Amino acid sequence: MSARPLPPIRPEYVAPLSVPAALVPAAAPALARRALGHAWLRKSLLLLVLAALWEALARWKDKDLLLPGALPTARAFAAGMVSGELPGYVAASLAVLVQGYALGVAGALLLTSLAIDTRFGRDLLETLTAMFNPLPAIALLPLALLWFGLGRASLVFVLVHSWNA
Repeated sequence: MSARPLPPIRPEYVAPLSVPAALVPAAAPALARRALGHAWLRKSLLLLVLAALWEALARWKDKDLLLPGALPTARAFAAGMVSGELPGYVAASLAVLVQGYALGVAGALLLTSLAIDTRFGRDLLETLTAMFNPLPAIALLPLALLWFGLGRASLVFVLVHSWNA
């Protein structure tokens, strides 16, 4: 029995990205060309342009409830951070995420172990997968709200399903 020949190994390389010539006109000062060569500066400028468009659209619509502007949103974010209220909400949300994902991993481990060891486990896993896979996790939220009520349990249920799907 002869050994199969190994496929040829091609060396990998990374081509550095350069700023397209259309973005930097030839007559642009050297400082501007050098500045646009930095990704962080280009991305910051892009974020500023997007924030300015957001603010302009919000002022044009003039409906704060429908589309608050970038400046009031930034002020509310800063106020929430200074008061300590926002980090508390973030911590509570992350706790729900961790709880949901931990239960999802535990359930996946249990179902997979059962499926490996027994025919019943394989049938159970196959049936559950056929039932829940076609549904996106968020589609189960109305059912979860009916079953578990408005609160943490319904969110954890949706997270567990999204982990196992």
